[in-house]
Amino acid sequence: MNGTFMSLVIVEAVLTAAAILMFLYRGALDMKEEDHIILDNAEAHLVRDQASVRKKLDMLSRYIRIVAVAWSVLLLAIFALWVGQGLGFV
Repeated sequence: MNGTFMSLVIVEAVLTAAAILMFLYRGALDMKEEDHIILDNAEAHLVRDQASVRKKLDMLSRYIRIVAVAWSVLLLAIFALWVGQGLGFV
């Protein structure tokens, strides 16, 4: 195995760890989100809290999609390099 292959595997492991951490954080935020909130005027601050949670979830979802695409592309590159090495092209 050459240095390029190992470097790609290390980057893949880092991306996998980042994705797992983001999914865990999203799960923790998701527990705080309510589907329906019935409030009176005294509990109006809860609406702001839910808007904040929703904003964080939307932002995190965007980053999860970016990491998923990067992970997939990197996985294909690792597979192509592995096959290339096996066939003697690389």
